[in-house]
Amino acid sequence: MSVVARPAVEDVLALPAALVEVAPLEWQDGNGHVNVRRFYDLHMRGAHAALTAIGLDDDYRSSTGQSVFSVEQHIRYLDEVHVGDEVSVHLRWVARGDKVLHAMSFVVDRTTGRVVNVLEMLEAHVDLTTRRACSWAPTLAARIDDAVRAHEELPWPAPTSGAVGVRR
Repeated sequence: MSVVARPAVEDVLALPAALVEVAPLEWQDGNGHVNVRRFYDLHMRGAHAALTAIGLDDDYRSSTGQSVFSVEQHIRYLDEVHVGDEVSVHLRWVARGDKVLHAMSFVVDRTTGRVVNVLEMLEAHVDLTTRRACSWAPTLAARIDDAVRAHEELPWPAPTSGAVGVRR
């Protein structure tokens, strides 16, 4: 298995922050650092904010009857975060298929200046009536494609695991 390099914090910080907050005391576990479930919650809230910003919001769900379901994820814990540290979540769009979206979410500890956690995800676009995967609405597909193209132009490769992705 190959080792994927940690992206440079400067590169990740160039992506828009979907979420920024300070780690509160209730996030701390018995080991004296932020608990793993809090990282997952950060990623999911950041991904929700990014998906909302691109147009997959309550209006989209109610007008189309469509949304996304998580179907596969790969998470890497690279460093600790402590109570009082300021963290941010940044999303990188990797690829879009006819019915799926591949993206990566990065947690940066702004206090220490390190990328501390990476979540790679595959989201299926689904019809909420049939609960089955379906093709993207053309306008949303175009917005996602624009975001993917923009992120393909970044000067650093997406540090994908090789385990998650769009099948072509």
